[in-house]
Amino acid sequence: MFSVPGIALITGAGSGIGRATALAFARAGASGLHLVDINRARLEQTSKDVASMVTNPEFKSHMSEVDVTKEDRVVQMVHDTVKTFGRIDYAANIAGITESVLGPTADTSLETYDRVNNLNARGVFLCMREQLKAMRWQEPLVRIPGRPGMRGSIINMSSIAGCIGLKNVTSYVASKHAVVGMTKAAALNHSIDGIRVNAVCPGYVDTPLLQNVREYVDFSMLEKMTPMNRLGLPEEVADVVVFIASERASYVTGHSFVVDGGFSIA
Repeated sequence: MFSVPGIALITGAGSGIGRATALAFARAGASGLHLVDINRARLEQTSKDVASMVTNPEFKSHMSEVDVTKEDRVVQMVHDTVKTFGRIDYAANIAGITESVLGPTADTSLETYDRVNNLNARGVFLCMREQLKAMRWQEPLVRIPGRPGMRGSIINMSSIAGCIGLKNVTSYVASKHAVVGMTKAAALNHSIDGIRVNAVCPGYVDTPLLQNVREYVDFSMLEKMTPMNRLGLPEEVADVVVFIASERASYVTGHSFVVDGGFSIA
């Protein structure tokens, strides 16, 4: 069993993969969590659920209602994390949306494109940039004897839409490809600082985000198109996030980890 005995900042923590990631960090021994979401009620529920999963006796948590598309709010979010906990060891940038109306590229409105990319690409960039600024001035910590000390680890949530093309969600595909690209760029720029940056690319996972497009999507067809013949669970993605964030993955940076039940290779 791997452990993550440091401080984690998680956006999108109110539901779906973000919520599952918060619970996974708590189970894996995190000493502190800064839970962030735009929805206060969902945040409070996640915080209650996390409290029942905590394994570290020194654990403490903090909540912030934040719109991660707003630069000043993101700057404050990272400042609050460092002020509350002293440092940021792990960051999981999970807040995201998909298109509310699906259709071909020629029919995609600029409003839809801007709305999706504003959160999925701009939001991830703003969060990652401020996290990097904070992490590069931290003292590197050695969590596993014999391995180099690290200043921090960042996981950006992309999607299989960031690795392949998908029909009728052009804005979403563009935003998730952007996440993969900026993850690689940041990894190249900040490896020298002792900071690892990776992305996780889920396939079709049973989350509120997917349920929002149920009227457009045949879930039984998605299951048939997936070699494992089912949708993924948020917990299955969260476990990958926590492992890649952990010091057990200390020689891994700049990569995108697909968690899709084989969908993208079928």
